[in-house]
Amino acid sequence: MVTIIYSKRGLSTNFPISARLFEQVGNTLVRVVCESYYYGSAESLEDLVCEYMNTFMPSGLEIYTYHVTSDCSSGIDSEGKRYIKELVFQVLV
Repeated sequence: MVTIIYSKRGLSTNFPISARLFEQVGNTLVRVVCESYYYGSAESLEDLVCEYMNTFMPSGLEIYTYHVTSDCSSGIDSEGKRYIKELVFQVLV
């Protein structure tokens, strides 16, 4: 499982992202930990993470998702806005 950190500085990862990550099965789970709350839908965060991961991939290989979310931790702030704290979803090449 790859962990992506969402913070005020942007996205970062704990694991090198490359085509080798997908050699055996063609998919993997991604855990997104939000150090700064993410205000938006799970689908939009998943798309943002896929775009980030694609910056590490060679030409011709694209990471995508069918928005298969296996876990989502969210809450509501003091202003009544919903945010995401942590998200786990599947990506494929």
